[in-house]
Amino acid sequence: MKKFVNDPKQFVPEMLKGIALANPETLRYVPEYNLIMRADAPNDNKVSIVQGSGSGHEPAHVMIVGKGMLDGACPGDVFAAPPMDYVVGATKLLASAKGVLHLVNNYTGDRLAFEMATELLDAEGVTVKTLIIDDDVSVKDSTYTVGRRGVAGNFFVLKAVGAAAEQGASLDELIALGQRVNGVTRSMGMALSSCTPPAKGSPLFEIADDEMEMGVGSPRRARAAPHQAHQRQCHR
Repeated sequence: MKKFVNDPKQFVPEMLKGIALANPETLRYVPEYNLIMRADAPNDNKVSIVQGSGSGHEPAHVMIVGKGMLDGACPGDVFAAPPMDYVVGATKLLASAKGVLHLVNNYTGDRLAFEMATELLDAEGVTVKTLIIDDDVSVKDSTYTVGRRGVAGNFFVLKAVGAAAEQGASLDELIALGQRVNGVTRSMGMALSSCTPPAKGSPLFEIADDEMEMGVGSPRRARAAPHQAHQRQCHR
């Protein structure tokens, strides 16, 4: 896989700095927390919405910070959950009088980081609530995951609560709205090839020419045939 990268170890901070430089009127970059935030945030007339997951999933999450969307995003390294202190620091900077909503895609690392951060923030008197997003139906009953992953459905939930927050909705109203949208949103991921992380320089795993992988983090693959696909179990 060919790509332009100055230094794999600096891939994430350089990307975040570039996003801020390209949007100087609307975005602010806080390197201590890998945070991209709205330049006009926090606003005490609205709930602040914060999200953070692994980098490498763009446009989620740092590229959807703005009016009617996220107020801030604090991603971790490529495909890695943000450290707890990133979440705590970002939330404090974005805390408003109406509170903070954490949107968390259903991955073990993300949930742990945000749950621990929420405990610390609660102890310090920061009003914060969490909404879990889990739309990928392919891994609902998998023994390899924490249940359905939050994938493309994230954008529908995020846009709904982001628009409502802009109109002044309360934290409880945003939680109720987000749960309704998440409850009727389903997706199924599919991969024809593996990705290549900048620091690794080679594919994470191999998918044969006659195979495709269904779901994010799922052990299930389908072998392609001329007229039909036959599913088989593949443990890796």
